Amino acid sequence: MMRNLCILLLLLSAIVGAVSAANASAEEQIAVTDVTVNPETLMRGDTGTVTVDIKNTGETGVAISRAELYPNGIAVVNDKTYDSVGTIGPGNTMSFTFTVRADTADGIYYPTFYLDLRDSGSVRYSVPVTVESTEIQVNVVDAPETFPANSEDTIVLSVGNPREGSVSGVTVTPTGEGIRSTQTAVFLGALAPDEEKSASFRILASRSTELTFDVSYRNGNNEHHAVLTVPVEIGERAVAPDMVVNNIEVSQSGGAITLTGDVTNAGLEDAYSVKVTVDDPATPTDPYPVYVVGGLESDDFSSFEVTCSAEGASSIPLLVQYKDENGKTFSETVTVSLSSAGQASQAGTGSTMPSGMSGGPQGGRGGMGMFGSFGSGFSQIPVVEILLVIIGGVAVVAAWRKGYLGKIRERFHK
Repeated sequence: MMRNLCILLLLLSAIVGAVSAANASAEEQIAVTDVTVNPETLMRGDTGTVTVDIKNTGETGVAISRAELYPNGIAVVNDKTYDSVGTIGPGNTMSFTFTVRADTADGIYYPTFYLDLRDSGSVRYSVPVTVESTEIQVNVVDAPETFPANSEDTIVLSVGNPREGSVSGVTVTPTGEGIRSTQTAVFLGALAPDEEKSASFRILASRSTELTFDVSYRNGNNEHHAVLTVPVEIGERAVAPDMVVNNIEVSQSGGAITLTGDVTNAGLEDAYSVKVTVDDPATPTDPYPVYVVGGLESDDFSSFEVTCSAEGASSIPLLVQYKDENGKTFSETVTVSLSSAGQASQAGTGSTMPSGMSGGPQGGRGGMGMFGSFGSGFSQIPVVEILLVIIGGVAVVAAWRKGYLGKIRERFHK
């Protein structure tokens, strides 16, 4: 009897050992081969996925009852998806994908992947999930302080990604009351971590307003927005082309009048299609009714000559027309006096500018008379003639002291 009992106990022990060995072998056969979190870094409120890949590295099949992902701070949306799994054959792989939602503060969380093996035993694996809510950064790189009314100007933005993970579908859209843009939107695409891209817009504003840039982007399948507001002030631009006319000279022959001078671009931007003519009551005449200068870069100048008639007029409006880089036309007027004083005054300023003097027999703008007389006033004193007289006098005195004059007189007496 005792012998049979001993044999029975040995058999039970062998069975339990075999089952335990089988269970231990099943757990050791299952290996987690890959874990993917998408997006790489969640923003608060984002929905993402956690995918766990396993492999049966053994030579026998392993029966799996269920698979779960325990939250540990992260909400799991589909926790009942894998309540029944089945057997994974030797050398085969399986993937388990769980949907998670970051309804929590920023930080790193470790939800646990759990496999319940049918023949008892289990497999556990912790998955790190990062929640980080830093948004992409939008900044103005270049924008004017003031915008000319109804004239296009350029604004350049910088869009950067300071996040640990990449974002995609980055699109910048400008909006605003009284705002028009040549681009309805600019698509920048994906931004890797620490990557920056530029977006340029041609903006036309009809009044002072606010210009809003809406930057939309995706973190995984989650759409986010960053908003930048730029104030738009309408006003004159100090950098725009600015035409200054000087060195004006007037010459008349009968009823024909000739105006010559220089036009200078004193602005910080180039001027285009610059031309000079006259306005009422003057009438442009041949050979130079309109003088076309063309383009003038900043600080550049050009001479001009305009011919006209103005019977009975005491002054002539000299008209300078030009365009900016956007094709908008501007004009400036200088009033040129036909009086004997020969002066020109800048229209609207009350200031006067000399129109030049004929300067003696040689005439012409800034001309020089014989022996180099210049301009008017003190500069017209015949300095060269005075110097020649002084030098001659010094020479005569020196000759007299040395007796040269006496010797010359004696020779004439002989």
